Amino acid sequence: MLLILTNSQDATADYLVPLLIDAGIPLKRLDTDTLLTDTTIAYRNGEPLLSTGPYELSPLDVVNIWYRRPEQLNNVKFSDSPEDRFALEEWAEAIEGFLAHVPTCRWMNHPSANVQASHKLEQLTTARSLGFYIPDTLVTQESAEAKKFFEQHKGQVIVKPMSGGYIEREGHNDSLIYTCRVENHHLEASSDLVNCPTLFQQFLRKRSDVRITIVDAAIHAVELYAMDSTGAQRCDIRRNNMSDVEYTQIELPKSVASSLRNLVTHYGLRFAAIDMAVDFDGKWHFLEVNPNGQWAWLDLSAGTTISNSFIRSFSHE
Repeated sequence: MLLILTNSQDATADYLVPLLIDAGIPLKRLDTDTLLTDTTIAYRNGEPLLSTGPYELSPLDVVNIWYRRPEQLNNVKFSDSPEDRFALEEWAEAIEGFLAHVPTCRWMNHPSANVQASHKLEQLTTARSLGFYIPDTLVTQESAEAKKFFEQHKGQVIVKPMSGGYIEREGHNDSLIYTCRVENHHLEASSDLVNCPTLFQQFLRKRSDVRITIVDAAIHAVELYAMDSTGAQRCDIRRNNMSDVEYTQIELPKSVASSLRNLVTHYGLRFAAIDMAVDFDGKWHFLEVNPNGQWAWLDLSAGTTISNSFIRSFSHE
């Protein structure tokens, strides 16, 4: 059986689950934000059992785990009392104890692999060691150092977040922080810079962005075009809800594909979404890897068959 760990609002799981069912793959979806309403866990005679609705699962039944987007456990019957918080901690430990019986190789991906592959600075170091071109990068809180970097690159510098890039506010009025060009006046606001380490990179005049999705042995690459007024690729193609982006499926150069396979092997990933950029000299630059990135939009907008790759992977016992 395929065990899917996600949340009740996951549109990507909503897209793939019917396709998996049509392909005859037995599965159980566990939405962690609603899981505790009809779930029990027991441990008897050395075997853990998880019961949810009419299903009773043993770790021996689990052939694959798709670790998609689980959220924090929640029980609508619980309050914020210390006792109920303790009960949630016990629930979490029991569920994690059940899942820990499933070998790491059956996970896509194991949470520990996702954590290891999720740090942008470490990604850059690893990618460089594997032979990728990396934009010149500076992380600093020092205004003088940032200005020197800006001058060194003749003002061709961008700034981008190292974390998820979201500012959460009350009332769901959240903000997405885009990658932006740095201007002189930005560097004069040194009081902002000292608040936290800030990532600056050499600006790449890109011909295109490329999104690569790896599912076990399968590689899907899509070139994305969103030009600015100069005829170069826009700094951050996510603007305008990507409504003006053009998509072209491509085959990667063998050297790039080989390096990407080495990258996911290094992290122990079965799935990864990787962002790269191609400049006007044809040079490929590594930007970042997301070990749990979105992909269904590429099936729907670019005509990829990433869902078929998931079906093939989850068909293997």
